[in-house]
Amino acid sequence: MSLRVPLVAAALLCATLLFQDAAWAGNDPLAGGTTRLAMDKRFARLLAANGVKLTAKAGARRRGRSLLLPVSGGSLDPTIERGVIENSGTLIFRHGRRRVVVRTVEVKTKREPLVAKVGGSQLKIARAGRVSFERAGFGSAFTARPLRLTAKFATRLGKKLRLRGVFEVGQMLGGLRTEASPATLAVLPVGGATFTPAPDFVSKLDSLFVSLNPIAPMQRGAGPVFSAPMAAEGTIAPDASAGVPRTAGGLEFLQLGSGQVFWRDPWLDLAAHQLLADVDVEPSPTLPGKVGRVAVAALGAGAATSDPGTRAISLSAAPLVLTPDTAAYFNEAFNTDRFQAGEPIGSISLSAQTQ
Repeated sequence: MSLRVPLVAAALLCATLLFQDAAWAGNDPLAGGTTRLAMDKRFARLLAANGVKLTAKAGARRRGRSLLLPVSGGSLDPTIERGVIENSGTLIFRHGRRRVVVRTVEVKTKREPLVAKVGGSQLKIARAGRVSFERAGFGSAFTARPLRLTAKFATRLGKKLRLRGVFEVGQMLGGLRTEASPATLAVLPVGGATFTPAPDFVSKLDSLFVSLNPIAPMQRGAGPVFSAPMAAEGTIAPDASAGVPRTAGGLEFLQLGSGQVFWRDPWLDLAAHQLLADVDVEPSPTLPGKVGRVAVAALGAGAATSDPGTRAISLSAAPLVLTPDTAAYFNEAFNTDRFQAGEPIGSISLSAQTQ
């Protein structure tokens, strides 16, 4: 039997999986870090020889020949090594009473990595001989060296500082390294979440003849424990304090001969401490029908763990309690007044793999 077909099938499967991972990738917003711009000795001597002082203000710092700027924003897609890193702080070249102010410094992950506002216009400051990108746990590091002055920036320095002929295109500036930390990371569609109903909540449903059923691909296990896969387009912070991790499937609350309440495609708003879902209360028009995406439960604190090496993040046993609206929908659908806002309904746990 020929191995050609199995080998081709395996290759296609690998390509499909790689494509799927790439399809779920996205830009991670940045929350912090530092850009270090190290001046070449020759450039530092050139400034000193011509009476030019280079100072750092507004959050930027100068340490010897290094200029340190705090990362203030921007975004990176580490899977394709592309993005823009925004930095706060101001650099000032001063010659006597004349000066050139460099602010709103951006680092772009390409061969012309350094862009800033100089005076009233945005200029490319330098061009790099080589660039490199690497992962550093949940964060990323970008290096560009050697940096050489662009024609426009060299011209601007010479003109504004009245030092014509001192600064030239291609003049050695130094090198830079940016280490950036994400606010949240894109969640890959692997891993999953589990919902464990509270025993008292299950007993109440049973006493009202309300069945609790999974909506595929959510599944019901022993206990009962309901498990759902992670869905695409979710995000999560490294410490699980923010982001919107999403799951697939949902839950159906069914009282035969009376009402149904559906929670579809639930996801967590970790910063707002809420479990949200697309809610449908049937039958309509007697009952509200499709309510839309609303908070179905308030989310308490769970135990968060993270592994920077594998970029995996988990949240364990975060308690859930009914919101006033959900309690009202249950009471209306199931002809009762026994559901109350703030009532514990169980806990949720998740295991997320980030890009």
